[in-house]
Amino acid sequence: MEKLFLIKADFWDLNRADGKKYFCPDCVMIEGLLSFYPRLRNELEVTYVDFARPRPVLVDLLGEENQSCPVLVLEDGTFINEPNQIIQYLTEKHQIGHSH
Repeated sequence: MEKLFLIKADFWDLNRADGKKYFCPDCVMIEGLLSFYPRLRNELEVTYVDFARPRPVLVDLLGEENQSCPVLVLEDGTFINEPNQIIQYLTEKHQIGHSH
C-alpha cells in the first residue's frame, strides 16, 4: 500500500518569533484532493507528521535528506515529493478525476 505523509495543521515554526500558527499549503492541496475523493483514504496509508525536524518516520523510510512533505511513498520504496506529481500519480493509478 502506498504511504502518504502530510504535515499536521496548526503548527508553530520555532524559527520564527511571531507566535503564529501555520499550515503547509502543499499539504492542504493534497488534503483537499482527499476530501474530494474520500476513497483514497482507504487506498492509501495516510500519516500526519509534525512540522519540526527531524521527522523520524521519514528519516527511517527515505533518509535524513528526504523529509519534505507532502510525500507519497510507493510500494517499491520510491517516492514522489512534488504535489502536482503526487496528484498526477493518484489520477492515473487510482483513477480519480483529472486536474483541469
